[in-house]
Amino acid sequence: MINADVLSSVLRLLRFKASVFFHASYCGSWVIDTSGSGRSTFHLIAGGNCFLHLPDEEKAIPLHTGDLIVFPRDSKHSITDVEIYNEDEHVSNPIEVDSCDVDGATALICGYFDFDDPRRNPVINALPDTVIVKGSGNVIEPRLQILIDLMKSETDNSVTGSDVVIDKLSEILFIYAVRSHINDSAPQSGILAALTDTQVSRALTAIHDNPAEAWTVEKLAMEAGISRAPFSARFSELLGKPPMTYVGEWRMQLANAELKEGKKSMLEIAELVGYSSEVAFRKAFKQITGITPGVARNTLL
Repeated sequence: MINADVLSSVLRLLRFKASVFFHASYCGSWVIDTSGSGRSTFHLIAGGNCFLHLPDEEKAIPLHTGDLIVFPRDSKHSITDVEIYNEDEHVSNPIEVDSCDVDGATALICGYFDFDDPRRNPVINALPDTVIVKGSGNVIEPRLQILIDLMKSETDNSVTGSDVVIDKLSEILFIYAVRSHINDSAPQSGILAALTDTQVSRALTAIHDNPAEAWTVEKLAMEAGISRAPFSARFSELLGKPPMTYVGEWRMQLANAELKEGKKSMLEIAELVGYSSEVAFRKAFKQITGITPGVARNTLL
């Protein structure tokens, strides 16, 4: 079973914003392709049916009402009205309609996720290029349907503040995508796999609960309940980095969040993540993140 406390702490620091750039109901011949934007994208099938085409998949993946597709790393893809799709031959001539209840129409809500330094976030790194959340047949379906209904209501009945509400609801979509990926697959590496490993997850809990502790590999191995060498090997195998590298990166993620919050002094933040002086903290922050704490504090998402 996954360690929910550690996952929650990681997700809490996953600073990002979501924005919807497209919502409409289409029939006729159409194609949606957001590839090349350089941003994480999502597509929610709010009504009807369509097909997802991926370069590495021989067959199109059928999509239905309630299905959610997330591309954490801007992967090449196309969503179309047809199962057999040729990019060079398919003529996109969409007919926008007022409702997805029209025969053959498909309602889509599409948007972007903009993450604060996604390369350093363990959740983003642990996700596959394509995450598909089925609108039926999964444990989160009832709650996902409620979210979809809310988004459709806001998009169909634009009132004051609707854009803000839709964007905030879209942020929740990403959390559901992570949940679904954990429930529907068995991650073999990354933070999501580590959280299902009894021994490594104990060490992660210790790191996340007490980031200011003077951690060593020996101390973390004791928390995990195994000897130093097998612990270090297992940790590195799952997370792709040595334990102390993870400790340093986690501390700086915490520090980065506090810097952007702007409520604590530099020394308070330094002490929060285990440094007794600002000088040592500044040096470590620059070494790990590539920028100074001052730059991080003034860089808004």
